[in-house]
Amino acid sequence: MSHTLETIAKLAGVSRGTVSRVVNNQPGVRSEVREKVLRIIKETGYQPHAQARSLAGGKTENIGIVVFGHNPLFLAHHLFYEVLQGVQSFLTNYSYDLLLYSNRSVTDRQYWKRIGDRRKIDGLIIMGEYIDEVYLQYYYDRNLPYVLVGKRISERIPLFCVTSDYRQGAYEATKHLLEQGRRKIVFIRGILDTYHDNERFAGYRQALAEAGMDVDEALILHGNADKTSASDAVAAFLATDTEFDAIFAGNDLMAFGAIAALQEYGLSVPQDVAVIGYDDIQAAEHFSPPLSTVRQDKLGLGVEAARLLLQLLAGETDASIARDVIIPNQLVIRSSSVR
Repeated sequence: MSHTLETIAKLAGVSRGTVSRVVNNQPGVRSEVREKVLRIIKETGYQPHAQARSLAGGKTENIGIVVFGHNPLFLAHHLFYEVLQGVQSFLTNYSYDLLLYSNRSVTDRQYWKRIGDRRKIDGLIIMGEYIDEVYLQYYYDRNLPYVLVGKRISERIPLFCVTSDYRQGAYEATKHLLEQGRRKIVFIRGILDTYHDNERFAGYRQALAEAGMDVDEALILHGNADKTSASDAVAAFLATDTEFDAIFAGNDLMAFGAIAALQEYGLSVPQDVAVIGYDDIQAAEHFSPPLSTVRQDKLGLGVEAARLLLQLLAGETDASIARDVIIPNQLVIRSSSVR
């Protein structure tokens, strides 16, 4: 029988990518697993194809970056281009070029797979709200190192993530509103069941608890992380005549939508309702009124993602142990939240 990486993986009870790592003497494999694979290779007489090993160990000196989402205009996204700038600024100090992959989730649903198959890159930086774990497992099995911008959780894959301290940022924002004398604070959530939305909600809840207050579910709205949805949600909420005096929105776009709905209803910001957002996109300080917000260090996210990926490529960190890099935020106070 002629053995392949796939048959060796099946005999060893591991993935094809794990066998590839062993064959190419790369990090990211536990010692007992490596010994088992090597024993099976010896017992079967398997001989890795010399040309394939050469290709597997070759360097393209390219780093890829891709955003998985439903918006085909992701290049204009208020977070993406600043993170991209951080990646690019770090890579200029090294011999790597940046290869940008376009998002084809609607027109080409298998594009994500070819990113891993074509191997035009040495490593990949992944962003976006709609990252399927199938993608991550596929790249991992093919021994394509990658770093995620934004925390993801997986029981099967040791993920490397660079993310903002969303909980701390939301805590500081809510605490600021409380210090302004606001006691009935609406929280507009973004995309539910995501790490960053859950962390923001946890920070909001923590600040209320420290003030001796419980979360009022009547004050929790859902804005789907976009301006129009948040505006519609606030408009519907205003029709209920529920008492409130502040809004904390999970991103600046939802804050803009909230302010638009409040002004349409005849309420003044911040006199009647204080509003604070999250992200500190470029439009925030030029909005009317200028928006208080939590500033994410978007350049820092890009720099640290690139730094961590190069550490993976150089074998300077254990690829078999998940790692998170947490970037602190900064509360920025402007007119929208101050009486």
